[in-house]
Amino acid sequence: MSFISFSFLFLFALTLAGRFFLGPTKVEKPYLTLLLIASLVFYGSFIPQYLLLLLFTTAVDYWAGWRMFKSPSLGRKKFYLCLSLAANLGLLGFFKYTNFALDTVRQLLRALRLDAAGIPHLDLALPIGISFFTFQSMSYTIDIYRGQLKPVPSYPRFLLFVSFFTHLISGPIVRAKELLYQFDRKRRLRTGVCLQGLYLMVLGFFLKMVVADNLAAYVNRYWTRGGAAEMPAVVPWTLAFLFSCQIFADFFGYTNIALGAAYLLGFKLPANFQSPYIAGSFREFWTRWHITLSRWIRDYLYIPLGGNRGRGLKPYATLLVTMLLAGLWHGAAFTFLIWGGLHGLALAVERALGLNRTQDKPLAVRAGWFVAVQLVVLAAWVFFRAQDAAQGFRFLANMAGNPFGFRYLAPIAPAFLFASPVLLMHGRAFLSERGWLKAPGKGEKALICAAMLYCILTFYGKNNAFIYFQF
Repeated sequence: MSFISFSFLFLFALTLAGRFFLGPTKVEKPYLTLLLIASLVFYGSFIPQYLLLLLFTTAVDYWAGWRMFKSPSLGRKKFYLCLSLAANLGLLGFFKYTNFALDTVRQLLRALRLDAAGIPHLDLALPIGISFFTFQSMSYTIDIYRGQLKPVPSYPRFLLFVSFFTHLISGPIVRAKELLYQFDRKRRLRTGVCLQGLYLMVLGFFLKMVVADNLAAYVNRYWTRGGAAEMPAVVPWTLAFLFSCQIFADFFGYTNIALGAAYLLGFKLPANFQSPYIAGSFREFWTRWHITLSRWIRDYLYIPLGGNRGRGLKPYATLLVTMLLAGLWHGAAFTFLIWGGLHGLALAVERALGLNRTQDKPLAVRAGWFVAVQLVVLAAWVFFRAQDAAQGFRFLANMAGNPFGFRYLAPIAPAFLFASPVLLMHGRAFLSERGWLKAPGKGEKALICAAMLYCILTFYGKNNAFIYFQF
């Protein structure tokens, strides 16, 4: 049951009706119970038996949270925290990384000309959204261990926090302190809130169905050309650009649908994107792209590993290790490790050059570094999309080669029409952030919304699978 399906619209319509008819303030148990049932139905619609995994990990984390809260001994608190982390990371590691490890061992044995016939490949279906709900659940127990949070009074309430269907599959990664209090907050119907929710959903469907899905058709059809022998540089750079627009529209589209649906149901989720392609540094890029993941990695991985503390190479090594693990979180493949490693190396170089904060730098330096940042981000996206590392390196080799050969772009050129909304959104954000252009008013939003609805009904693409569903 994807967001882009009639079954989801039916489920959402039933749930939304509950906001109108179940309880005057919507903090009553019937409404919250309806949200929980809808969330479990939504997740169970993918692979029903994997619903048991969600119930298992949430039960372990709920129990561990209370045990930590009641334990006077620091040693006991650590024990229960380790149980929680083991349950979450154990399941994540088994389903997501077992075959990656087995395949790596098999390839290594074959490279050494040893018998690899005994290394199996397991038939495992990755539980959808497991990378997101495990991080969310882990943050709950870690915050309790740190004394920053009190446990939830009931298991159904905690289960609803983790499984709330608007953000369950692909985020945002919501922390307990951002959502739990909202279950007890009175939710009065306000016209402005409802209109904003509808606008966000329409924007999300437009970005996904019109922009991302149409771009996917071109990227999927012509991607291999970027790594073909002696292909001029303009082709791989163009394909990398189109994919960068596709993945932004796909993921930002999902986020807007999630935020809009939550608004209509009476909840506010944290923002996950802020025009990342106008970032002037790699550090800024990661404060604008997948914001909730960046924040999670910073607070639960980067800072515990040492952050920017230490002398010599230690802060740079911490950056690199953090981004390698972030790459591995995205997918069990060497391509994702390379993608994370490129960003880690770029962050380290930027820090060494003192360019992680460019506000006080001359305009020429800021402009030059902005171009460098965007080119590296584009090049790194190649490995995110590449079928394997070899294809990614062939892309990079072509990117550095002959820059001419525009005749190869003829069949790809129409894709720029579908990339234009991404450029316009970032251009407007650039002007707005500098006070050169006002935010759109109600009338402008209404016209934009009408145009997007028309495009959704007439120019929708055929591919409706969200890219981040595989993570």
